[in-house]
Amino acid sequence: MITLRDDLDAITAILDETFKIPGLKRNYDEAFGRIADILYRYSMAENPRNLRFRFILCMQEFFDGIPQDRWRIKDPAFVKQSEDFAIAKFREWVIEQIT
Repeated sequence: MITLRDDLDAITAILDETFKIPGLKRNYDEAFGRIADILYRYSMAENPRNLRFRFILCMQEFFDGIPQDRWRIKDPAFVKQSEDFAIAKFREWVIEQIT
């Protein structure tokens, strides 16, 4: 039996896999399509493009919390921190929508 925790972990894994690929080679449509399929099990009929936009908003929240002169977008650790933050916020949004 698949649990919500399993599905949240699957969503995280999909996003982690996507971010391991170099930027221009990432297939966001496929990644968010897979996430949409997972969410459909919870009666969430979400368009993959809308999910991608939602994720971008989560990423923006990270950057909004830091003065722009402190962004280190060429620093892989900083970029990874922004991705991890956005994934956590996205998971929170999923939980809010399901419960």
